[in-house]
Amino acid sequence: MSDSSTSSRPPSSRLLRICMVLAAVLMLAALALFYFSLSKRSASDEQGTRVTITAKGCEPNALSVPAGRHRFIVINQSERATEWEILDGVMVLEERENIAPQLQQQITTTLAPGEYQMTCGLLSNPRGTLTVTAVEGQSAVAKVSAKAFIGPLAEYRVYLILQGRQLQKAVDTLQSAIAENDLTAAQRAYQEARRADQHMALAVGMFSDLDQRLNARADYFAKREQDPDFIGFHRLAEGLFVQQSLDGLAPVVQQLNTDVQLLRERLSNDGVPASQLANGMARVLQSWHDYQQSQTQLSDSELADVRGLQQGAEKVVSLLMPLLQGSPSEAAPLQQSAVALEQALQQANVNRAELLQQTQALAKALAKVNETLTPAY
Repeated sequence: MSDSSTSSRPPSSRLLRICMVLAAVLMLAALALFYFSLSKRSASDEQGTRVTITAKGCEPNALSVPAGRHRFIVINQSERATEWEILDGVMVLEERENIAPQLQQQITTTLAPGEYQMTCGLLSNPRGTLTVTAVEGQSAVAKVSAKAFIGPLAEYRVYLILQGRQLQKAVDTLQSAIAENDLTAAQRAYQEARRADQHMALAVGMFSDLDQRLNARADYFAKREQDPDFIGFHRLAEGLFVQQSLDGLAPVVQQLNTDVQLLRERLSNDGVPASQLANGMARVLQSWHDYQQSQTQLSDSELADVRGLQQGAEKVVSLLMPLLQGSPSEAAPLQQSAVALEQALQQANVNRAELLQQTQALAKALAKVNETLTPAY
């Protein structure tokens, strides 16, 4: 039988001190580990070329980087959401839209040697220059042969030709409805035209000048909705659905018609390069996601837009899947993301949070696939 006085005796003060010291040491070790991991992550986040967007342009306005895969850290110090692009002539190589004020975005891309331009904030701002220098002994290595792309690119070219015809037909109808002062017919024709435009968003987004005239939002212009350069689909939607008026839309739709004809001509001559098939689709999906994330609710027009984008992405995914037969680890997530977005849009009451999640998931899957399919340095 044990001694009850012994079993109830409190621990010695020496033992308590030892326990307290051990607890303090463990706490300090945990804090040190947390600080180390945070510092390591922060240092990693800071690696890359920094460029700041101000109200007047880019700082610095001239950059030079070596060819190959590179990370840019774009910081928006202007007072409105804005965009940053890398251009090769009128061709958009990489972009990030809807960068919120006082925030930053990281853009990782693969660049070949050459001279490029940067769009910096407002479309009226002067463009910056980006020089990509060759590295001795470095050459591009194609991960998928050019021959493998022939079939998918040819099929996509036919798809764009057919969508371009639908777009042209709808824009012609829209122009006639505006000329006849028929608001209801104009609204209906606009929706048809916009759907075709979103099906072709990958291709439209390749051409900086046309994309700005066709699809730039009012936020990208100095005077917003009142800016004379604010035209295209968003200007038409402002009149047709917000103001419920056709006043002033005749010259806007005339310019739209001219730009659609030019778009069809360019696509007929050039088509979409292999390097833009996955990457271009990823960009337009990410752009929709970033804009919608800055809004408080999902409007009918934005829902219609993402439905059109999803249908366009479905075509692109179907063309990419045969090229990924040797990469099941990337083919499966791409297919799953495409199906998940389609299912999210089929719900009777679309869940905005789920839609944002699935749109970004598909954009990321496409961007990842692009790394596999296109040349690397």
